[in-house]
Amino acid sequence: MLVRLFRTLSGDSQREFARKSGVHPALLAQYEMGEVEPGMDQLARLAETAGYTVAGGERILNYAATERQRRKRAGTGIEDLGPRLSRLLSSIYRRLLRLPLPEDDPP
Repeated sequence: MLVRLFRTLSGDSQREFARKSGVHPALLAQYEMGEVEPGMDQLARLAETAGYTVAGGERILNYAATERQRRKRAGTGIEDLGPRLSRLLSSIYRRLLRLPLPEDDPP
């Protein structure tokens, strides 16, 4: 994921990023697909080519993972909404029934 992140952040194509970083394009593709793991030196060089550090890339990935997590709202869930909504509508309906009917105006 870090290799793909660094290339994406650089704005370069795979071929161009590989040329700038001194990595064979096929090897860069294998890194991006997770078929081959780069060593720390190689990863640091790829990060530097993109203008980042490995630690900075990891922080970006952690932040993205946190943002993707499902956010939970405090309070009642959807399963509690049905009965509460039913009681509210019933109360409104009873109040409407108590209102006086409009009087017809003679023509």
